[in-house]
Amino acid sequence: MTAAPTVPERLLGLGADFTRHHDALTDIALLHGPDPGGNLARRSTAAQALAREALDVAEALRAMPGLRHSPEVKAAAERAVQLAALAVLSTDHLLHAADILREARHASGKPEVVRQHRLEVGRRITLAARLTSLGNEDCVATARLVAVELHRQQLAPRLRPPALSPAQRAALEAVASGRVTLARHLDKTRLGRGDVRVSISTIRSLEGRGLVHREPCALVLHDERVHLTRDGRRALTAVLIRPRPTAPTTARPAARPAATTAVPAH
Repeated sequence: MTAAPTVPERLLGLGADFTRHHDALTDIALLHGPDPGGNLARRSTAAQALAREALDVAEALRAMPGLRHSPEVKAAAERAVQLAALAVLSTDHLLHAADILREARHASGKPEVVRQHRLEVGRRITLAARLTSLGNEDCVATARLVAVELHRQQLAPRLRPPALSPAQRAALEAVASGRVTLARHLDKTRLGRGDVRVSISTIRSLEGRGLVHREPCALVLHDERVHLTRDGRRALTAVLIRPRPTAPTTARPAARPAATTAVPAH
């Protein structure tokens, strides 16, 4: 029987859902096709689901048996509540956008009114996307906070951390933070925010271990989005309690001073 996901694992899963939500809101096809109002309704439903899961995570922390509500635990719960609030605000903007879109249909004989309505719809969608754009990174940060605290309080499951190279660990964190997409025709990764470099060979090595998988991505120039699998979320949770390995320096050593030839005294 598969064990229920831990709170850090749930946070990593929630982060992936924030990434999917943001991708959908920035998809240029959102307002095209036969049913743009239905697209907005589906996105508002997805945002509501994000809010519910974030609140459930906060409640799971508060109700966890034996967990001392240290400042770190309280901060993690508050972060989860804040994520829920952002998702609710995103929902509100999407619902307003759907209402405005319906009004635009009734004003089809007034081109200027329709144009203004569509501009407002676009503005609302942009606001909804911005409100949730950092949800994935916030979830990873909160998962780290919880994982470290559960380990400190000796409440974490006894899992053997997987053997990961520094590049593989960095890639798992970048994937969890919603930073890694793939361009199939170029056979290369495309990276979002941050200075971490993730190679296609590293992604393939993680795929081979069942720690990441690919999903179609509707963003322009991004064919596939890389997400953690359940095993990947468990693996990352197990290593979040460890300090990040120090990146090897690429700076060249300082040049030695030029040798001097002693002038013999006369």
